[in-house]
Amino acid sequence: MSSTDPFDRMRFTVRRVSWWQVAIVIAVALAVGTALALVAASVFLVVFPVVVIAGLAYRLFGGRKRTPGAGEGPTVIEAEYRVLSPEEAARADEERWDSDRRLR
Repeated sequence: MSSTDPFDRMRFTVRRVSWWQVAIVIAVALAVGTALALVAASVFLVVFPVVVIAGLAYRLFGGRKRTPGAGEGPTVIEAEYRVLSPEEAARADEERWDSDRRLR
């Protein structure tokens, strides 16, 4: 059946919904919301203590080892240094590398 109205396809109908259908939708929404809240609370009650215990264990037993002077600033390593002449540097390179170019 052909209509002369060009906007006929764009029209929508409003249906009357009875009170019991609304009640069923509300009951299902409440049930799903309650189930999600219970699952979230259960996961929180299980995961939170595990995370807290793991954090305390890491704080007490793990992590970086602190040295007594770590908060005082940079550590200076004392040594003796000397400047090599180019001949000494070349000789040191020859002694350091073998024919296969591997470190000794």
